Amino acid sequence: MTEHRDGYRIDGPARLPLKFGDTVKRFNLLHFTFDTGRWVAAWIGSLEDSAPMPLRIESACVFGHVFNSRQCDCGFQLYEASQRISEGGRGLIIYALDQDARGLGTAAHFEIYRMRQQEQLDTEEVFANLGAELDVRDYSPVITILRHLGLDNIHLLSNNAKRVRFLESHGVTVTKEALVAPMDVHNMSTLMLELEDLEYEMDFATHADWLSPIQAKVENDPQRTAALLVVDNERVLWEEQAPLWGLRSRLTAPDAETAARSVLYLTDMPRLDEIAEYGRWGIPVVVVAHSYIAPALRAAAEDAGVRLVDWARRNAWSEPRPQWELAEQRAEGAVYTLDGAARLVAPGVDADAESGWESVTLVSAGAADRG
Repeated sequence: MTEHRDGYRIDGPARLPLKFGDTVKRFNLLHFTFDTGRWVAAWIGSLEDSAPMPLRIESACVFGHVFNSRQCDCGFQLYEASQRISEGGRGLIIYALDQDARGLGTAAHFEIYRMRQQEQLDTEEVFANLGAELDVRDYSPVITILRHLGLDNIHLLSNNAKRVRFLESHGVTVTKEALVAPMDVHNMSTLMLELEDLEYEMDFATHADWLSPIQAKVENDPQRTAALLVVDNERVLWEEQAPLWGLRSRLTAPDAETAARSVLYLTDMPRLDEIAEYGRWGIPVVVVAHSYIAPALRAAAEDAGVRLVDWARRNAWSEPRPQWELAEQRAEGAVYTLDGAARLVAPGVDADAESGWESVTLVSAGAADRG
């Protein structure tokens, strides 16, 4: 049955057995169409019970919900909330079908990934190109849905403090319970962006927190560089400083089990041979305090099984940092340049040792690999 209300339409209801975890329960579902988009409400248990109704408000995410992407926590949060509601026998899921990419839509979601991965733009640059804010979602239909169902006392399953404030501003009584996904090498950068940019209530250090102290130690000495190895995003295994050329030889490979749980933080850009070595150590993520990473270096990181993350953001250097930049790749090795000097590093040698490189003449027209 379809009902037409003032400004929206309701389709349904439907009653379906839904499986979450090992539990199959019959949920009631309604479809709402507003001028601003489509929503689905799915609930189980009594709507008349005076106890707070467990509620998950979920925005569509084609990557996390459909393709099970590990780079975001969308799939975890929807499934975790749904499982809790199903097992508890009472609760409501309100799903925004048209709010992918925090309200920008699925096409924009693909464009965001393209700009990040192909053009290497950071978050601010991506959303400036889109002419959009980080979060343009409109939650006003949620209030209409809650009123239609007769609910004004809820237990919100969310990390988003803004949602609590929004609901309370419309007279809804709210208690809240966080749904923080287990952090791993795939989703950590996304979770950290949510914490830094969206005021999500999560308690962990971000890449910025780890980079800032080692940056401060070399800020006034551009000829020195620093590295920090962090295990499980909570324990520092070691910290080292070295001249701008010569860092890797100061670093110690962790055991394989520790390496797999580690992130290496660098104040400056690694060479091709260094990133390959970190891959051999088994370090899955290397974070650099810069916004641009040369395509050849990104390709080398991918070949080494390393996720190379650019994290300038609030860690951008106050003054330009001199870098040994990859200028050419020759048959005999990689050529790096700095202040007019050029060094060639042959494959399979210890480039940190003076015998591991030779001074050469740069023959190409371009000084840096930016293409």
